[in-house]
Amino acid sequence: MDGNESDSSDNGFEDLQIVNRGAEDDDGSADGSDVVHLGHDANDERDNGDGNGSEADSEEEHFYDISIAASHSYLGAGLACVRGRSVVEAGWAGRVPALAHHGVLFPGETVPMLLPRAHDAALLVQAIRKDKLFGLLCPDEVGVMLSGYGVLCEVMMAGIDETQDEPTSVTFKARAIHRFRLLKMPKTTIPLSAYARMRTVEVVVLPELCARDTLRAARLHSLDPLRGPTHLAAVQRRLRTLDAAVTPWPLFVYEIFDYESMRHAIHDYFRTIMLEDKLPEDAVSLSFWVASNLALSAADRLALFAVDDALLRLHMEVHFIRRKSVLCCSSCMAQIARKEHIFPMSSEGVHSNYTNLGGYMHDILTVSEVCGVAPSGAASAEYSWFPGYTWTVAVCANCMVHVGWRFEAMKRSLRPSEFYGLCRNYVQPYDTDEARGEQ
Repeated sequence: MDGNESDSSDNGFEDLQIVNRGAEDDDGSADGSDVVHLGHDANDERDNGDGNGSEADSEEEHFYDISIAASHSYLGAGLACVRGRSVVEAGWAGRVPALAHHGVLFPGETVPMLLPRAHDAALLVQAIRKDKLFGLLCPDEVGVMLSGYGVLCEVMMAGIDETQDEPTSVTFKARAIHRFRLLKMPKTTIPLSAYARMRTVEVVVLPELCARDTLRAARLHSLDPLRGPTHLAAVQRRLRTLDAAVTPWPLFVYEIFDYESMRHAIHDYFRTIMLEDKLPEDAVSLSFWVASNLALSAADRLALFAVDDALLRLHMEVHFIRRKSVLCCSSCMAQIARKEHIFPMSSEGVHSNYTNLGGYMHDILTVSEVCGVAPSGAASAEYSWFPGYTWTVAVCANCMVHVGWRFEAMKRSLRPSEFYGLCRNYVQPYDTDEARGEQ
């Protein structure tokens, strides 16, 4: 690609910024800062004791703007919108470049990525010029083999770093849009490492089913004016009892998969963490959003991902919500945090994906308090996922395994003053009710 404006427009790019390095940069001195801008240095903004302390004390407290984290500004200002969108439906089959991921991603999630290898970058650039689609392959319950499932992603913004018209790395933001499975499911187990580099695979998009109200056929149409959302819940309950009376089954059987009942339970849970206004109205979108924002084990997440019916997925999620659990270190099972300490630091929810300078994407769950966690190393503001905060590596105090990061505010007036980002694949929920039953 030569960076010609007319050519880039034809290939789906809209003023896409391309950094062309000459041969003089081949000595390794260039670090890609033209495309990926690092965060501010901690010493530039942290309050110090050189006379500015009184000013800091007089500052009014203000809460962090959680929309900043959702913008993934740490990726730099070199990203440009990719023009055009691809529309695929259930049953669509095709070939897309795919890469193995260490966790399960659900449609609707933002996918920030950095591909530092020239081979991977070249395949993705070809995909952007074609249909802007690529795939992320999901692991199995253990996390070491391919499950055969994956999520189809669409590139939204991209910045290309190239040398002599050949892409060397790509930084981009994408959106997960559809679940898929491999068109030819593997007959033998395949390790994730086989797809550590991007490869082309054949996939088929899975359907998203959503059954209508099972009592709809038994309704008395003369009572439909009373079924509006403005009527009391007691009236709605009485109407459903009348509907069920003409069927072979009692009402509680139909309540198991009643969308409104499940949505109410989900709403009550996320109201405790101030996310009730983020709930999508559509059953399919709601089921994916809830799956993304629950602290679940890898096996539970894969089970939710493999379900085609949105109501069944919601039913499983309500069960997980009602289950009392704590977050433990995946290595030694020492308690790390409690479920009630989960809170949002991004407008996308309590969970978001973030990528580091090496191109590794982490699934981060934010919590306000932890226990049994120790800091490791010095604090840094470089490439901070939450601008305005410095980060410090956090390890399990029991086994010293990495579990996440501690984030500290660079200004005394910023709230929260500190919080923790836990890697979802380094911690797992432990059912306390089940543990009591075993005792």
